[in-house]
Amino acid sequence: MRPIGAILASVALLQLGSGLLNTLLAVTANEQGFSTARIGVIMSGFFVGFACGIFISGRLIRRMGHIRTFAFCAAVCASIALLHSLWVDPWAWMALRFLYGLSLVTLMTVTESWLNARAEKHERGRVFAMYMVVNLGGIALAQQLLRLSPGELLVLFSVSAILSCWALLPITISSRSQPHIPERAKSSLKKIIGFAPLAVATSALSGLAMGAFWAMAPLYASKLGFGLSEVGLLMSLTIVGAALAPLLVGLIMNLVGPQGMPVYMAVVLGLLATYAIYQVRHVSVLTAGEQAHFEPMAQSSHEIVEMIER
Repeated sequence: MRPIGAILASVALLQLGSGLLNTLLAVTANEQGFSTARIGVIMSGFFVGFACGIFISGRLIRRMGHIRTFAFCAAVCASIALLHSLWVDPWAWMALRFLYGLSLVTLMTVTESWLNARAEKHERGRVFAMYMVVNLGGIALAQQLLRLSPGELLVLFSVSAILSCWALLPITISSRSQPHIPERAKSSLKKIIGFAPLAVATSALSGLAMGAFWAMAPLYASKLGFGLSEVGLLMSLTIVGAALAPLLVGLIMNLVGPQGMPVYMAVVLGLLATYAIYQVRHVSVLTAGEQAHFEPMAQSSHEIVEMIER
């Protein structure tokens, strides 16, 4: 644990800052009066930058080394967090989210390659399991930081920047030497698709679903009237559920086998999606001046619904 303790501490602080910023931006954009379409474009800028970052992260690490690359990108993340509060413009935010995605994927590449180099073969699974626990735990805890100062958004942006700066401390103060940088391995998306087409297709569809949720769920909750603390609770519970889900998936896989698992999950998710669509079609718009809002009819008795329709 000691050889990787500093790395995991930096990951925790990094995800605290990143997780806080992601939720905060969606809610703040809604409060600034940005349209839903623009908010979607802003939030998608992060994922575009994240995808593009995989092509430059390796080059930066080979040129600057692990520690300097981490310090460089963490400083960029901290600066971008503060710039969001100083430069309130949808197009500027989209550009900032793109740069944040570039920097964050490089930071993750640094930490994961460092962990891979430090872990022995027989303990690699345990090390990366700990890494995922720290990763998801940091993001879940970050949502509760929204409770610190719900009325002062500048404070929350500053907290995100401070956490990104603090992520530098464990790695830069560590006496451990950075890992050797190997020769660049050749990879091809075409070869991966040919080797495991189902895995690639599943990853792509999963990424579309997860990206939409992480980007727009805080906005949806905010439009329903949730406060910052309530939005944070919603996102925290979702992340905890995501962390516990593999346990259930593992139990089901033992019953249906790895070949039947994708079909089983597709059926379950299809039923959930059908139920969600059914609920959306049974939503009534209740208007009361400026306080108009949406209330699911399923939560009301039939007598109340009849009174509303009159």
